[in-house]
Amino acid sequence: MYLDGVLTTATNGTVSGLEPKTYTLKITKNGYVTWEKPIPVFPELVTDITAVLVAQTPRLEPLTNTGAGQPSISPSLTKLAYLSKDTIKPGIWVIPLSQGGLSLFRATPYIVVADIPKKTLSTATSIEWSPDEKKLLVQGANNTFDIVDLQTNVAQSTSSAENIRKTWNDETVKKRSDFIEKLGLSKNIAALAVSAETVWSPDDKKFLYTVETSIQREYRVYNLEKPLPVGEKVDNLVFSIGIKDPQPKVTWYYDSYHLILTELDQTRTKGRISLVRIDGSNKTEIYNNSLYSDAVYSSPSGDKLIILTSFKSASQTDLYTLGIH
Repeated sequence: MYLDGVLTTATNGTVSGLEPKTYTLKITKNGYVTWEKPIPVFPELVTDITAVLVAQTPRLEPLTNTGAGQPSISPSLTKLAYLSKDTIKPGIWVIPLSQGGLSLFRATPYIVVADIPKKTLSTATSIEWSPDEKKLLVQGANNTFDIVDLQTNVAQSTSSAENIRKTWNDETVKKRSDFIEKLGLSKNIAALAVSAETVWSPDDKKFLYTVETSIQREYRVYNLEKPLPVGEKVDNLVFSIGIKDPQPKVTWYYDSYHLILTELDQTRTKGRISLVRIDGSNKTEIYNNSLYSDAVYSSPSGDKLIILTSFKSASQTDLYTLGIH
């Protein structure tokens, strides 16, 4: 670790006795992308640093091998639903993400609902989770909908998809509103916090929102931590993009201090994945290759990202883990 270019320590630890000012902190490690950031130091206060070192050559390992599509993560980020056209058991599958290591041989995916001649859910176009994670709303290829009960493993057709979505959204808004009400936030911030477009962090203390002008869209993070960590801001501009330019898919990294940015090309068969801190610093490219979905998720421990890709043209796609530490 270097402070203003001077080697300070070779391991994790605390550096004391620093004169109050802003230092340039650089962390290096063989085989990893260098991390660098201006760090303010204040009198009699401890500045905590959350640095993520990304491997120069991330490890790519299969998580499924019988085909996968339309991955969708649960609200608690602990389960991943996906579609599989497996020749033996096609249908909707779920992978628990919180059990041991994530790999083809250690993961324990299970089938939720298998295809039947009159209902081939493996060809669906989207999967949505209920707030309590007990049901899935599955949209079929012909704009039909099924509600899947994960406790009984039964799928039933429904013509009330919009009502179901509204009910689920109302439940989420109610939960958020009860939490926000206790914080005494301004009406504008409270409204942003419960907006359907707002994305909350895993620790439920920050949220990602966007602000649009006639020429650009700002991606911002509002930090509700109390007390606010030294050196952190309440409202952070992460990045901005022209309103007419392609917009990335943004999801949270497990530590709630970083965001995952996914950008697909026009063919939607190749993409770039980056990690950026909530203050916009240290944007690091992690992956730039074949990618068949902008749904990219962090593992619960943060050591891996889960992506959908394929190594053969015109071949089945599968879920893979991208080891970044």
